[in-house]
Amino acid sequence: MSLSLFSLVPLGSCARTTAALAAGFVMAAAMPGCIMNPKACTEMGCSDTFTITAATANKSWAAGEYTLELTVDGNAVSCAYSWTNTPKVGGGGEFVQCSPTVSVSINAVAICTETRHGDAVSQSCIPAPGQFTQVLAIQGTPARVDVVMRRNGTLLGEQTFTPAYRTSYPNGKDCGPVCRQDAQDWALP
Repeated sequence: MSLSLFSLVPLGSCARTTAALAAGFVMAAAMPGCIMNPKACTEMGCSDTFTITAATANKSWAAGEYTLELTVDGNAVSCAYSWTNTPKVGGGGEFVQCSPTVSVSINAVAICTETRHGDAVSQSCIPAPGQFTQVLAIQGTPARVDVVMRRNGTLLGEQTFTPAYRTSYPNGKDCGPVCRQDAQDWALP
């Protein structure tokens, strides 16, 4: 013989419906994740990277033949490129892939203005005439990076960098990926 709650306690139809709903809520609360997973992860990506932004005092770079000599955790990487001090159409600069894990890009400095209309905010940017930065991007998480920069064979600067990586979770801590990144500035004369 099978007994149910409804056969032991005489209830009206409204009370039976309420009891059934309450039992359903109790079961749903006792089984988190079984009925539905409220956590949704995005698929934003990231990579382990150390970047160095090199800039001169007035952010100009004279035309010439540039060389970079890097030592990344004891491994030598060199890179050579020409800069004509003539930006591309739209104000862009140059991009050079020095090795599979090291690149340098010359980017226009942007002058941005923000406009507000009530709750709406917009921003527009234009390149600053004759102003550029050089960004060295190193994939991975090197502990030490030594850099020497020359123009037409003349030393512009040399610097040792010891990254202090920060961990980022672009999709939240419960979702992948996990990345370690650091960015440092290098002031040149």
